[in-house]
Amino acid sequence: MNLTLTPEHIRAVAPRNPDPVSVVNALLPVLERHGINKTPERLGMFVAQWAHESEFVGVRENLNYSQASRICQTWPRRFPTVASAAPYAGNPQALANKVYNGRMGNTGPNDGWAYRGGGWPQLTGRDAYRAYGQRIGLDLEGNPNLILQASVSAQVCGLFWTDRGLNAAADAGDMVTITQRINGGQNGFDDRLARYRRVVPMLREQAEALASQEAIVHPSIPWKQLWVNGRQMDPATARLEGDTITLPSGTHQVVKKTQVGEKLYVTTAP
Repeated sequence: MNLTLTPEHIRAVAPRNPDPVSVVNALLPVLERHGINKTPERLGMFVAQWAHESEFVGVRENLNYSQASRICQTWPRRFPTVASAAPYAGNPQALANKVYNGRMGNTGPNDGWAYRGGGWPQLTGRDAYRAYGQRIGLDLEGNPNLILQASVSAQVCGLFWTDRGLNAAADAGDMVTITQRINGGQNGFDDRLARYRRVVPMLREQAEALASQEAIVHPSIPWKQLWVNGRQMDPATARLEGDTITLPSGTHQVVKKTQVGEKLYVTTAP
């Protein structure tokens, strides 16, 4: 049983994201490849964690602090006094090089800035950009801004998740371990948990319907929302007749259809 991620789920965990449909389209092959869509808990944890990191928006880490005291709060060991942080207030490039140079493979004078957090996973450090770029067949080290593309961020998120064995932790409901392995601490734990709690009931509802093996769960309720092979469609462009569905792309054989309330999920033959 594979769950279907929908824009509705992305809106639940990342309400400020401007294009949930594009997020879903980028994530679908990744979820399938890494088995993340097998349980509500896996999928819920996955989208909640990455939504906390970036709202699924392709951005670089913002290091433009206007107050030196905030820099001290963020990096207390590197900046033990306000005076030591003062030169870096309002100077994000210098701050990035100060806090990131000399580690994570950053050896050049501007590597901290070039390889600061980026994309959905907020990938950081020359070593990480090189390693993940090699694995997905892109030169992220030579062009770190490629991480801002949704398809690239999605692939890195999936690899990062699997490398740390997070499917098992998610199935166990272990938010603490997952947060530790992604964040290196427990920063933002309450927000991560709140996002998870918004989406996991929706995914569990879908899982229950899929597990029932009924073609139509609520035949008396007309469906108003349609997803075909994991992608949301305009119901006005579709005609469902028995075991076939006619779409703008043509007529396709239906192998499964499941209704959850007013939402209809259809899987067609390859």
